[in-house]
Amino acid sequence: MSRRLGLVAVTCALALLAVPAASVSAEPAASTPAAASVASPAASNASLAWGSCDRRFPSRVECGTLTVPRDWANPSAGPTYEMAVARIPATGPRLGVLTFNTGGPGGTAFNAIVGVRNLLPYFVRRSFDIVAMDPRAVGRSQPFLAECPSGDGPDLPPTGPVDWNAIAVQEFENQKKANARCLEKNPVDAQYVGTWQVVRDIDALRSQLGEQQITFWGMSYGSTVGRVYAQTFPTRVRALVLDGTITPTPSIHGYAREHIWDDGQAVHTMLGAFGAHAVANYSRVMRYLDRRVIETDDPNDPITRWIVAGIVAGGAAYQSAWPQMNAFITAFAMLMRQQSRARVAEVVDLIESMPDEVRFPERAPKGSSPAFQFINCSDMHDRPTGAQIGAVAAQAAGVSGIAYGIMAIGEGTQCAGLPALGRPVPQMRYPLRLATPPIIVNSVSDNRTPWYGARMTANMFTGSGMVNYAGTQHVTYGRVSACVNAAVSHYLLTQERGARSVACPLEYTPVPLS
Repeated sequence: MSRRLGLVAVTCALALLAVPAASVSAEPAASTPAAASVASPAASNASLAWGSCDRRFPSRVECGTLTVPRDWANPSAGPTYEMAVARIPATGPRLGVLTFNTGGPGGTAFNAIVGVRNLLPYFVRRSFDIVAMDPRAVGRSQPFLAECPSGDGPDLPPTGPVDWNAIAVQEFENQKKANARCLEKNPVDAQYVGTWQVVRDIDALRSQLGEQQITFWGMSYGSTVGRVYAQTFPTRVRALVLDGTITPTPSIHGYAREHIWDDGQAVHTMLGAFGAHAVANYSRVMRYLDRRVIETDDPNDPITRWIVAGIVAGGAAYQSAWPQMNAFITAFAMLMRQQSRARVAEVVDLIESMPDEVRFPERAPKGSSPAFQFINCSDMHDRPTGAQIGAVAAQAAGVSGIAYGIMAIGEGTQCAGLPALGRPVPQMRYPLRLATPPIIVNSVSDNRTPWYGARMTANMFTGSGMVNYAGTQHVTYGRVSACVNAAVSHYLLTQERGARSVACPLEYTPVPLS
């Protein structure tokens, strides 16, 4: 069972942003505004050829290929890359093109196009050509990076005190070795997959679509793509939605420091929605696991505090997982009262039934995922030391609970040993004025992209609007809140942001446990 449980806390694979197939009605809502903008004609001067897709896509989806320079700094010389592109045409009066990035880095847009379109309310779907392009090194787009071996995870004490400096230094060295092996496998392409290149690919897509402007929806890491595109090509943005928004001044060290408070805040917001019993049960469970472990059928793979904390923090980020989190915490509390093989098996089954984005949280120590590593390590050129990250982990453990320091270590060591790859993304240090100011969307207790980073981004766009959801959901539009959906849809259709700040209440009804 060590392959099933222990990996959750130690050598997790990168979890990409999950895009559900559909979570909103396909029928028009009476409150959804009709588009006030003048309908756009079909794209003119388009040069991108469209054809049928493979059988995995519905017939309404069209597919194509965009060829771009390997290096936009020297576009007339050298090799090229081919980008996979898909489109679902508008079915009503057309307002233009809406394209998106699902996050990660490493989330596919091409394969997600149907699911993402189904997230959009009816009047938005019918008004835009929905266009998806897999970014460089992701999904079906070139370059196709060689897979890399995973690094060894740190030696985590199952109970008792934790030497955070020793663990962080060990993980730094482990990740350094894994990154060196990964770079050896991808010595050339690693330099050319960062966001600096990606935003220029997006503008080439816009040009070949024959559009003067595009509407962009950036989710999670995709908010960085959208923000940098707006900085680089401000006149080519019709409307911009940044959802689950990353700080406008990102750094590896800053990513790690977010864990000083964000995981604990998300977990306790979720527990508060469940009720006082969940808060008490979780506190009791974690106190117990600081002193002892739960033995399973595999004596080499007990259930530890690292496993439980990682799962609960991962589940807090997705409101669709909340019922499973409530059931898991309740089952674990019952196990502590009545320890039996049947109770242990129930908890193990609940762990193994979790979706990947919960079981393999993005912010735990992980092996090398080439696209994730090379994009982030191109975008951000700072390289914090193991000792620096150990200090952050100790702070996180002190604020949120001892098991939560490990999240900061995974985030902070991801670029260990790598040189400054490619070109860094430009940070926003002065406000930018767009013809249509963007909408910034974030949950106030999001532990993937903390709210304060979204607020900082909103401050950097003159006249922007901010939509705040009183929950933890990472990437909110189209998923859990009618209030968020109404505000963002109105903006997409009319290019009017409405109120400068929209406060959307938590929309969650606890599911009774049997």
